[in-house]
Amino acid sequence: MTEGFTVATNFTTGEVPLNDLESNFRSMSLRELSFEAAQIAELTSENEPDELTEELQNYLRDATAAKVDGYCLFVDYLKGEIEAWKLKRSALDEMCDRIIFAKEAQLKALKENILRLHAQGLIDYNLKGKDKAIEIRLNSKPTIEVLGNPENLPKQYRTAKWVADKEAIAADHIAGVDVSGFANVSFGKQVRFKNAPRNKKEKKS
Repeated sequence: MTEGFTVATNFTTGEVPLNDLESNFRSMSLRELSFEAAQIAELTSENEPDELTEELQNYLRDATAAKVDGYCLFVDYLKGEIEAWKLKRSALDEMCDRIIFAKEAQLKALKENILRLHAQGLIDYNLKGKDKAIEIRLNSKPTIEVLGNPENLPKQYRTAKWVADKEAIAADHIAGVDVSGFANVSFGKQVRFKNAPRNKKEKKS
């Protein structure tokens, strides 16, 4: 048996039957497979690979490929679940929005009706019930309707908002412009799941 290998061994002989190696590898996580591959790579760098080592490498490659396929299939499943729940959420949000809109319209109509009765002189500023009361009063802030173009207002009545153009900064950085004086630029990493590239032999077959 190749020294340094960590898969489960037969406690009587201290060796792993070859027909059990493949199933042992397939039961491992991607992390465990990567660790085993690193160990075998270290062994082959020190010694000429024997038949058993080559067999282990083949089993590892197959198990790792199956694990990668499994990851990608699970990702496809998760994406499908996410889209399905987004649709459910969208439908639920639309229903909730309709209900909220209807209730808010009812509340607004009720308040407008009370204000209309007050404007007509039919009710006073205060209406008292047994436990509750309705009070009509001025809002704390006035409603302002600007006449004409806001750009023509005096300076004290105008405000300017400055917004950083991050897309322009990113474009200049990619183009080689030094922007380090006023921006920290970093590139995050992403994980992509895609179809494995096929070699020429597979394409011909």
